[in-house]
Amino acid sequence: MRVRRSSFFAACVFTAAAVALLAGCGSPPAQRSTEEALAEVALESALDGRNAEFVSLVAPSFLEDARRQMPDADDEVLGKVLISGFLEGVPFEGIVDATYFVEVEGDRAVVHVWGTFRDSGGAETDLPETDAVRIPLINEGGRWYLDLLDL
Repeated sequence: MRVRRSSFFAACVFTAAAVALLAGCGSPPAQRSTEEALAEVALESALDGRNAEFVSLVAPSFLEDARRQMPDADDEVLGKVLISGFLEGVPFEGIVDATYFVEVEGDRAVVHVWGTFRDSGGAETDLPETDAVRIPLINEGGRWYLDLLDL
C-alpha cells in the first residue's frame, strides 16, 4: 500500500498539534495581577540594588515627604536608604521559586510572598506560608505603589 507523503505529513502535524494542545502548550500563561507583579519587581530591584528603579515603585506621597527630608539625595542615594528599610524584615537574598498571594481592600493591598529563596551563603532555603514576607501596597491616582509607611 502506498501512502501519499502529503497525507502522511498532514496526519503527523495534526497529531503533534493535538498532543500539544492536550498538554497545555499554546495556552496563554496565567495572568498575574498588577499587585503581584509590582511586589515581584520591588523584591527583585531591592535585592539587586537597583535603587532608582525601586524609587519609581514607591508611592508618590511617601516620596514627596522623603525628598523633603533628604533634599540633596538623588534617586540612587534615596533608593539605597529606602531599600535598607524595605529589606529589613526580608530573610533571604535571592528568589528561586516564590508564591504570591494578594489581599485587596479598597485602595490598599498586601502581597504575601513565600517559597524557596537563596540565603546570604547562596544556599536554597524554604520560607513557609506561615512566615510569608508582607509587602504593603497603596493605590494612588489609579496606580499601585509600594506603601513604605505600612512596613
